Amino acid sequence: MTFRPTETDLPPSSRFSKDVVKAASTIFGDKTDLVLRSLGQPVRTYYVRCNTHKVSPTDLLTSLKSRGFDIRQNEIVPEAIGVNVKGPFKITAAEKSVVVDKKTAESVLQGANVYAPGIVKCESLRFGDEVTILSELGELIAVGKAEMSATEVLTLKKGLAISVSKRRFQTLQIRDLEEYSRGLLYPQSLAAMVTAKVLDPKPEETIVDMNCAPGGKLTHMSQLMKNRGKIYGFDRNSHKLQASRETTSKLGCENVILTIHDSRYLHEDLPNLRADKVLIDPPCSALGLRPKVYDCTTQERIDSLASYQMQFVKAASKIVKPGGTIVYSVCTFTLTECEKVAEFGVSECGLHLVHQNPILGSTGLENDPVGSRCQRFNPHTDEIGYFIAKFER
Repeated sequence: MTFRPTETDLPPSSRFSKDVVKAASTIFGDKTDLVLRSLGQPVRTYYVRCNTHKVSPTDLLTSLKSRGFDIRQNEIVPEAIGVNVKGPFKITAAEKSVVVDKKTAESVLQGANVYAPGIVKCESLRFGDEVTILSELGELIAVGKAEMSATEVLTLKKGLAISVSKRRFQTLQIRDLEEYSRGLLYPQSLAAMVTAKVLDPKPEETIVDMNCAPGGKLTHMSQLMKNRGKIYGFDRNSHKLQASRETTSKLGCENVILTIHDSRYLHEDLPNLRADKVLIDPPCSALGLRPKVYDCTTQERIDSLASYQMQFVKAASKIVKPGGTIVYSVCTFTLTECEKVAEFGVSECGLHLVHQNPILGSTGLENDPVGSRCQRFNPHTDEIGYFIAKFER
């Protein structure tokens, strides 16, 4: 669904840095304003992935529909189940207000409540007060009931502070579902699910996930492999790797081996490691994710991330078997982190870009030498900014 601005949206000039606007303009041209405005709102369809280790898509759909949820199954990716997001709704501000940080404001827009660590200002707040939740830019996010006083927020610094009662957007509370607690589904964007499908992991293959946390694509690959073969998941952050461990356990993934390691150096530190297929989903500017209350990313930061991403591509080219497959994905739209990294894989790493299947987005930039062989998702039409490149060695 194409985004249409509403009267409550802030202008992009107040929400994004000049470098973000410029990066968007390079890709989207005269649609830049529309793209940036779309980033300020949640997606229109929120996706979850059916965990086929434990339940079939048909049975999960039946279970969710029986409770009246407005959902549908994707025709091309059958494990992808879309939940419609309703809104925007007009809400009236309460007399008192609190200001929350960027992460909290974005979470509330997607259906969360407010917890004490996310509050940055809460003068004269008392238990039971009706309160307006504002972003740091002064944007009205929601209205709710105070579950703590200002003193408790500042002293305890943890716990539920405001239960939200009125929202600009209404969606299913995924993490409150019994199906979520039982590991029958996992919240994941459609583009992220397409990434694993493009890699096309098969039972009995050896797969390397170079950036496996928090485990979304990792567990999807395990599903596609029917718990056979091996997936080596790497992350250099122990806390993030623990999140992957919890996710794989909850979803019943038995063919995953998790290791703390900086995977930029796998070819040097584990010289005998050889993979049939490699997934690279490295840290990126994440400019394609919605909703964004604001984003102050600089071009210097984007350039630094691209250099970092190229190191993973180089390492992957060293550990994949001849004829093997590498898939590179990032949840952003910048030319520097997308087509330019793909060009690096071709020109500096001896890789070849190949056709992708499935394609639910669009091809990359027409005027770029590698664009026609890549896949892009655009925030204003595909609800997320995302890029996928598929290589063969």
